[in-house]
Amino acid sequence: MRAIKKTLYLASAAVLLCASCATSPDADSRRQAMEADIAEILSAPLDPAEFGETKRCLSENEYRNFRALDERRILFEGRRGKQWINTLRQRCPDLRHGDVLVVRQFSGSRMCDADRFQVAEWFDWPWYRRWPWRWGGSWTTGATCSLGKFQPVTEAQVAEIEAVLKSR
Repeated sequence: MRAIKKTLYLASAAVLLCASCATSPDADSRRQAMEADIAEILSAPLDPAEFGETKRCLSENEYRNFRALDERRILFEGRRGKQWINTLRQRCPDLRHGDVLVVRQFSGSRMCDADRFQVAEWFDWPWYRRWPWRWGGSWTTGATCSLGKFQPVTEAQVAEIEAVLKSR
């Protein structure tokens, strides 16, 4: 009798787990519409003389800062107002929760298309961690993600993308 109850319990837990992972058709269509809107914004032609062209690699000297726009896009802010959006190869759920990109496949002093990285926080530095404080060790990082190409964008495009992301 106990084995039957245990089996029924595990089966119902599996059904609930699968149901919680499924997305509704409505949510899926909203996500696809949002992706289409962002793709349209990014397809606007830019003057290559002023903004440059899409790059496979970005040198560490070309950008000063980065910030996550969502789980698929990182905005790199460069010198003289230049900006690039990197659309990742897949979703990176940890992207919005970290301050540091720990690049695992670093191409010299550049980050390139297909380089893998993990997201970490400054306070995960080996000599300072949250409770229970552990001294030494290595960085605490999230899932491994892969970079895409670096597409130049204008401030207006970034503002439009952020508006689309906020509207979801």
